[in-house]
Amino acid sequence: MWDPRTEEDLRAALDHGLLEETHYLDLKRTVDPGKSANRKIAADIASFALDGGTIVIGVDEGADGATLSLWPVELAGLPERIESIAATVVHEPVRISTTRIPAAGKPGQGYLVVRILQSPRAPHMVEGRYYGRGDKENRVLSQEEVLRLHERRLAGRTDILAETHRAIEELGPRGNTSILVILAEPIGAPDDLLVPLTESGSWQSTVLSLVQQAALSEHREYAPTLAEAGSFGRRANAVAITTGMHDGARFEAGTNRAAEIAFHENGSLLLASERAVEIQTFPHVNPTTPDVEVVFETLILGHTLLMMRLAALVSQTFGFSGTWRIGLVVTGLRGTRSFTLCARRFGHDGAVYTADSYQRATEATLLDLTAEPRTVVKALVAPLLRSLDAHHAWETYFTEPADDGG
Repeated sequence: MWDPRTEEDLRAALDHGLLEETHYLDLKRTVDPGKSANRKIAADIASFALDGGTIVIGVDEGADGATLSLWPVELAGLPERIESIAATVVHEPVRISTTRIPAAGKPGQGYLVVRILQSPRAPHMVEGRYYGRGDKENRVLSQEEVLRLHERRLAGRTDILAETHRAIEELGPRGNTSILVILAEPIGAPDDLLVPLTESGSWQSTVLSLVQQAALSEHREYAPTLAEAGSFGRRANAVAITTGMHDGARFEAGTNRAAEIAFHENGSLLLASERAVEIQTFPHVNPTTPDVEVVFETLILGHTLLMMRLAALVSQTFGFSGTWRIGLVVTGLRGTRSFTLCARRFGHDGAVYTADSYQRATEATLLDLTAEPRTVVKALVAPLLRSLDAHHAWETYFTEPADDGG
């Protein structure tokens, strides 16, 4: 995607005839005030969200639509306005990024570059209409096109969950019936995205560095934790960082101590961990209370957040700017309760989970993963928390605290 950063970049593109409206680029002289202009910008954003694109504000197309010139605009409040339109007028909201480019000799004036990545939640609606992009103009999508796009997204989620279940089978023998597996796939990435990692003689140090950069202090507050992992191994078409695995064994022992993250050559990341479910005992309660199988929400949420942050780092390190599709599966859940609620000495201990397993899939752009990873975690895990009647206990978790740097 074209990425101008200076007025000289814009002028060079103009002089070389590269500034031309296309399926991926829209040029605007200015943005008028008022709701009507807001709707037009919203339609632009919604249309570009289908395939990705860029809007440059501050380029005049001339009376004939072909004689282009730079036309600096007042920048004060403009980025915030465009971002607000993307978040409030477009449904579902679209995450965008903006770049201010100052104009030489004109304080407060310049150009605004608005980047819209291909949205995993497209198509997007503005005032009841779904928009797409033609060769150079926005267009309203037909009902058939909208249906086809929604079906494609649903099929993608079905596929990632099927792949996650296959990944569980490929883990081999397991000593426990319960396991957490998270699979993150970079959509459309080259099949050899991480080959430079897997063929490197120093892949262990690179993997360790990535995981440690992704880890926050909260990732060291449960076990098994990958934030302090220091063992490594090769997998089929992948390399892995592991913890709690000894003498060549992986999950056979069922000690609730094993976990790993595998980095596959095609860019996929796979986290597998024991202890999503554990036995809670009450040794100091009289009369004696039966042991309870509980869902260890702290571990599930922590591992999921770690994976979202790690996917963002892998994208940035290996040059992938597209969308990730993520599947999460937890097995061995029937009859379990919330660890968080059961650990309290008083009050409601939640609801019994009534299915054998839990599964959820979502998509996330690089901007989603870097700006609001906990929102992605919420999309993946919140239904499980609601099923356990534990969602109120975790409401503050999904806000975005400052990164503590791990």
